[in-house]
Amino acid sequence: MLKIIEVAAGVGALILYLVPSMIADARDRKDAFAVTIVNILLGWTVIGWFAALLWAQHPVGERRRLTHFARRAQRAVAKVTIDALVARVEGRANAIPVLNPHLVPIVARIAASTRHHHKA
Repeated sequence: MLKIIEVAAGVGALILYLVPSMIADARDRKDAFAVTIVNILLGWTVIGWFAALLWAQHPVGERRRLTHFARRAQRAVAKVTIDALVARVEGRANAIPVLNPHLVPIVARIAASTRHHHKA
Protein backbone atom coordinates (compact mmCIF):
# COMPACT_ATOMS: atom_id res chain seq x y z
CA MET A 1 0.00 0.00 0.00
CA LEU A 2 2.84 2.38 0.84
CA LYS A 3 4.45 1.69 -2.53
CA ILE A 4 1.21 2.69 -4.33
CA ILE A 5 1.08 5.95 -2.39
CA GLU A 6 4.73 6.66 -3.24
CA VAL A 7 4.11 6.03 -6.95
CA ALA A 8 0.97 8.20 -6.92
CA ALA A 9 2.88 11.00 -5.17
CA GLY A 10 5.70 10.72 -7.74
CA VAL A 11 3.27 10.89 -10.68
CA GLY A 12 1.49 13.84 -9.05
CA ALA A 13 4.79 15.66 -8.53
CA LEU A 14 5.78 15.03 -12.17
CA ILE A 15 2.44 16.40 -13.40
CA LEU A 16 2.81 19.46 -11.16
CA TYR A 17 6.38 19.94 -12.42
CA LEU A 18 5.19 19.94 -16.03
CA VAL A 19 2.21 22.30 -15.55
CA PRO A 20 3.91 25.21 -17.40
CA SER A 21 4.54 22.96 -20.41
CA MET A 22 0.94 21.74 -20.39
CA ILE A 23 -0.39 25.31 -20.20
CA ALA A 24 1.82 26.41 -23.11
CA ASP A 25 0.64 23.45 -25.18
CA ALA A 26 -3.02 24.00 -24.28
CA ARG A 27 -2.77 27.65 -25.35
CA ASP A 28 -1.25 26.59 -28.71
CA ARG A 29 1.80 28.76 -28.23
CA LYS A 30 4.27 28.59 -31.10
CA ASP A 31 7.10 28.59 -28.57
CA ALA A 32 5.66 25.77 -26.43
CA PHE A 33 8.76 23.65 -27.09
CA ALA A 34 11.02 26.41 -25.72
CA VAL A 35 8.80 26.74 -22.62
CA THR A 36 9.06 22.97 -22.12
CA ILE A 37 12.87 23.04 -22.42
CA VAL A 38 13.14 25.84 -19.85
CA ASN A 39 10.69 24.00 -17.62
CA ILE A 40 12.61 20.71 -17.78
CA LEU A 41 16.12 22.17 -17.50
CA LEU A 42 15.50 24.99 -15.03
CA GLY A 43 12.25 24.03 -13.33
CA TRP A 44 14.06 22.36 -10.43
CA THR A 45 15.33 25.79 -9.35
CA VAL A 46 11.77 26.93 -8.53
CA ILE A 47 12.62 30.31 -10.08
CA GLY A 48 12.95 28.55 -13.44
CA TRP A 49 9.61 26.83 -12.85
CA PHE A 50 7.87 30.15 -12.11
CA ALA A 51 9.58 31.75 -15.12
CA ALA A 52 8.28 28.96 -17.37
CA LEU A 53 4.82 29.30 -15.81
CA LEU A 54 4.70 33.06 -16.41
CA TRP A 55 6.01 32.60 -19.95
CA ALA A 56 3.35 29.97 -20.69
CA GLN A 57 0.57 32.22 -19.36
CA HIS A 58 1.83 35.42 -20.97
CA PRO A 59 -0.54 36.58 -23.71
CA VAL A 60 0.53 36.55 -27.32
CA GLY A 61 1.96 39.93 -28.34
CA GLU A 62 -0.38 42.75 -29.36
CA ARG A 63 1.52 43.18 -32.63
CA ARG A 64 0.61 39.64 -33.70
CA ARG A 65 -3.05 40.25 -32.93
CA LEU A 66 -3.03 43.49 -34.94
CA THR A 67 -1.31 41.75 -37.85
CA HIS A 68 -3.95 39.01 -37.74
CA PHE A 69 -6.72 41.63 -37.67
CA ALA A 70 -5.15 43.49 -40.59
CA ARG A 71 -5.03 40.30 -42.67
CA ARG A 72 -8.68 39.55 -41.92
CA ALA A 73 -9.66 43.12 -42.78
CA GLN A 74 -7.71 42.99 -46.05
CA ARG A 75 -9.43 39.72 -46.99
CA ALA A 76 -12.84 41.23 -46.21
CA VAL A 77 -12.14 44.29 -48.36
CA ALA A 78 -10.76 42.10 -51.15
CA LYS A 79 -13.87 39.90 -51.06
CA VAL A 80 -16.19 42.90 -51.28
CA THR A 81 -14.11 44.34 -54.12
CA ILE A 82 -14.16 41.06 -56.04
CA ASP A 83 -17.91 40.70 -55.49
CA ALA A 84 -18.43 44.25 -56.78
CA LEU A 85 -16.31 43.59 -59.88
CA VAL A 86 -18.15 40.35 -60.63
CA ALA A 87 -21.52 42.08 -60.16
CA ARG A 88 -20.47 44.90 -62.48
CA VAL A 89 -19.25 42.49 -65.17
CA GLU A 90 -22.45 40.47 -64.94
CA GLY A 91 -24.49 43.66 -65.23
CA ARG A 92 -26.03 43.49 -61.78
CA ALA A 93 -25.37 47.09 -60.83
CA ASN A 94 -27.97 47.02 -58.07
CA ALA A 95 -26.24 43.99 -56.44
CA ILE A 96 -22.91 45.77 -55.92
CA PRO A 97 -22.04 45.59 -52.21
CA VAL A 98 -21.40 48.86 -50.45
CA LEU A 99 -18.46 49.31 -48.12
CA ASN A 100 -18.73 51.27 -44.94
CA PRO A 101 -16.87 54.52 -45.81
CA HIS A 102 -15.55 54.81 -42.26
CA LEU A 103 -14.03 51.32 -42.40
CA VAL A 104 -12.02 51.78 -45.60
CA PRO A 105 -9.54 54.38 -44.27
CA ILE A 106 -8.95 52.28 -41.14
CA VAL A 107 -8.29 49.14 -43.17
CA ALA A 108 -6.02 51.07 -45.54
CA ARG A 109 -4.01 52.44 -42.61
CA ILE A 110 -3.71 49.01 -41.02
CA ALA A 111 -2.65 47.46 -44.33
CA ALA A 112 -0.04 50.17 -44.88
CA SER A 113 1.38 49.78 -41.38
CA THR A 114 1.42 45.99 -41.75
CA ARG A 115 3.36 46.25 -45.00
CA HIS A 116 5.76 48.70 -43.33
CA HIS A 117 6.41 46.25 -40.44
CA HIS A 118 7.03 43.35 -42.83
CA LYS A 119 9.64 45.35 -44.77
CA ALA A 120 11.56 46.28 -41.60
